[in-house]
Amino acid sequence: MRSLKELTKLLNRLGIETVKISMPLMGIGIQFEESKTIDERISRLAEIKGDLEGAIKAVDELQQEALEKKTEVENLQESVQKLEKDKDTAESLLKIPEDSFSRILDRATSKSRNRGIIEGVLIGFVTGTLSSFLVWYLTKP
Repeated sequence: MRSLKELTKLLNRLGIETVKISMPLMGIGIQFEESKTIDERISRLAEIKGDLEGAIKAVDELQQEALEKKTEVENLQESVQKLEKDKDTAESLLKIPEDSFSRILDRATSKSRNRGIIEGVLIGFVTGTLSSFLVWYLTKP
């Protein structure tokens, strides 16, 4: 049934309107009645050929575009994998145990506290000495 439909479509595209089937033993034969001239059929075939060539060009363009997109997707996948690897590396570097971090922070605060005390004593001694010298110099007869 399907092949009969395809045959009918093909015959219609070629401009053949009537088909008679006859066979010698059974009285069935095939006879085509042509309603169009040969030139009309040739021009119709040229149109069909042009349509097919256009379809082939469109398919080639789609294939080229698909290849470009495939290459782009592969590049993006590689970039994503590299970023995921970098993310994992960064996360592993940032995972410092809390105990170590708190010890480092305690040392830094105790050192800076001791340093602040020493600087305060030195600045106080120097300013006290300078102010005493200045008072002595101004009040000297």
